[in-house]
Amino acid sequence: MTSMRTSAAGRKAIAQREGNKLIAYLDSVNVLTIGVGHTTAAGPPAVKKGMRISAAESDQILTRDLADVEASINKAVKVPLNQSQFDALVSLVFNIGGTKFAKSTLLKKLNQRDFGAAANQFLVWNKGNVNGKLVAIDGLTKRRKAERVQFLSEAPAVAPKPAALVSIPEAKTDKTTVEIVQRKLFEKGYTEVGSRRADGSFDGEMGKMTRGAITVFRQENDLPPGDFIDQDLLNALDTAPDRKLARNDASAQTVRQAVPEVRSNWLVKIGAVIAGAFSSIGAFFDGIMGNLGIARGYVDNVKDYAADVPGYVWMGAVVAVAGGVYLVARHGERKGVEAYQSGERR
Repeated sequence: MTSMRTSAAGRKAIAQREGNKLIAYLDSVNVLTIGVGHTTAAGPPAVKKGMRISAAESDQILTRDLADVEASINKAVKVPLNQSQFDALVSLVFNIGGTKFAKSTLLKKLNQRDFGAAANQFLVWNKGNVNGKLVAIDGLTKRRKAERVQFLSEAPAVAPKPAALVSIPEAKTDKTTVEIVQRKLFEKGYTEVGSRRADGSFDGEMGKMTRGAITVFRQENDLPPGDFIDQDLLNALDTAPDRKLARNDASAQTVRQAVPEVRSNWLVKIGAVIAGAFSSIGAFFDGIMGNLGIARGYVDNVKDYAADVPGYVWMGAVVAVAGGVYLVARHGERKGVEAYQSGERR
């Protein structure tokens, strides 16, 4: 039986049911979630409090998450399905997980070709753990009813073309070709191909992240949908403009709010400026103005430990150290902003 994939309509229905939020939030059962229903349990990236992603990243993550769901359904279901039935199952399994689906009465009834009983089993999965208790949740009940209606609709099966049937030479999936595609995708701005080594080279493997990047590139460049490599894709990679993410022009202030290490570097930089300024003032008064009370008070604690060293020398050393810290922090902040704008840093 040919493996099936989620249709465009099915994908849209899932996005409407889950929502598409680009800032991490707690779902109805207090699980950190981002994008279209993505949680840490679904795979990378791990969802953290305050995490932000772009719309393009959300689409890539959804493609990877759906690939796992589709594979689990194709493996478990032993009877032919039409596209609406498959899309409804994807929506359900995307929400409850493949392990629960594999053990469900729904799957058992489905494989017995009892489609009516299988449809009714959608309504069973409307509960969630709230404060340690398994209770029915209104939002889930509404969603299960919609999935049941979708499952029972009479839309004809539309199986996507498997990669093996695409009229392209077998060489389009060899390691060298995949490596070339990965490099070109990266150069175009699809930085999350998931295959770039520390030395900047690519592994030439068709992993989930590479397939996700190919899928998004095809969508954004009006190519037939899919995660396969064909001549159209290779041609488009040579002619398509560089990808422009919404954050390419993000200000330094925006990046500081989104990226913790950039914010930390900025704070260190400000601290170094303040420390250097106060030390400079102290050195001026101690070395130039003599033993004025304010300068003496500022450096007396230091002189207690090194009475033979003038205070202005110590203050000069502090200024030098603060200057070095400032330069390092400024460099780190600038690199962090550049990485965020280019997409190398989420």
